[in-house]
Amino acid sequence: MSRFVDNGNETITDSETDLTWAQKDSRQITGKWMHLEKAKKFVEEQNKAKFGGYEDWRVPKLEDVKTIFDKSFSNKDFGKNEIFIPPVFESGGADNTWTDTINGDRAMMFSLVKGRSSWINRYGEGPFAIRLVRGTRKESS
Repeated sequence: MSRFVDNGNETITDSETDLTWAQKDSRQITGKWMHLEKAKKFVEEQNKAKFGGYEDWRVPKLEDVKTIFDKSFSNKDFGKNEIFIPPVFESGGADNTWTDTINGDRAMMFSLVKGRSSWINRYGEGPFAIRLVRGTRKESS
């Protein structure tokens, strides 16, 4: 069985961590880049709409995002550049995602190209996006 399972409802479940991810990021769903505050509203909207049949989507934690990044994975971002997330995620997304780590006006962004996090103005328009996640990460043994 593959670690990443396409649930057939625009969501992906990671059997290793028990996290469920949106198959597309916010830019692919809305056609727009968004800063973190807009991303939080996007999460609320997706929960109200019961996206994928769920209403407990959230902004990912930095440690959550790190679980889908691996240099052995190959996918393409919106500019057809290589990003390192599983190919089961729809190609054409952003090369980054917001995380829930905030310090004043800055928030932690995770690069799906470099596998590193960096502080970004949380009101910056981007090209920034969010990849929705739900569930509690199971610790690997």
